[in-house]
Amino acid sequence: MFQRFTGVAILALLTSSISFAEISTTDLWSDSSSVSSKALSIEQDYSDSMRAERLGMTYSSTLSMRQSRKVGLGMSVGGQLGLVGITGEFNFEDENSVVAGFGTGPGYNSIQFSWKHAFEGDYIAPYYTAGYSRWYNSMGNSTSWKESGILDRVLTDDEKRSGQFGTDFLNGSFGLQYNQLSGDLAGVSVFAEVVAMYEVKRSQLLPSGTVGALYYF
Repeated sequence: MFQRFTGVAILALLTSSISFAEISTTDLWSDSSSVSSKALSIEQDYSDSMRAERLGMTYSSTLSMRQSRKVGLGMSVGGQLGLVGITGEFNFEDENSVVAGFGTGPGYNSIQFSWKHAFEGDYIAPYYTAGYSRWYNSMGNSTSWKESGILDRVLTDDEKRSGQFGTDFLNGSFGLQYNQLSGDLAGVSVFAEVVAMYEVKRSQLLPSGTVGALYYF
């Protein structure tokens, strides 16, 4: 009886030891992966820092600048906001941001809301946007809209006669953006993009383009 009890006790002890060893091995593997990931992140940050220092840059890349400077304000000509517009951009991530703006043109005002995705780059980086804009005139008694080729194509005959209208666009664009990453002008940016504007009411796809400038701070 004593020998049987001793054997059971030894077996239980061995089982517990094996389980503890498995848990320890799992924890060790998890800790090792975490340490390796942190080491790679530190190495990347150090590499970017050394590169920026070597090139005399305030920021090592476009995404680095966007991560540090969350808000951009500026103006645009053409595209989603029409003749001229004022835009603001909020970088909630280094790659992704929200763009909002309002604009004006002959016989109309406009508003815009878009999502923007920026790619990695040095001073020049590509990006694309997807969003919505609305062109409107609630005052009426104006034929200035005739100066806009876009409105001339999308307004209904009744809207043209009354001068009162509100037309909605779904927009997509692809552009290139130059970002100043060093010196006293760090944060200054200029951009140009091609835009596809889909007018919802008339189901028309209209090409356009935008040029503009932003300052990130």
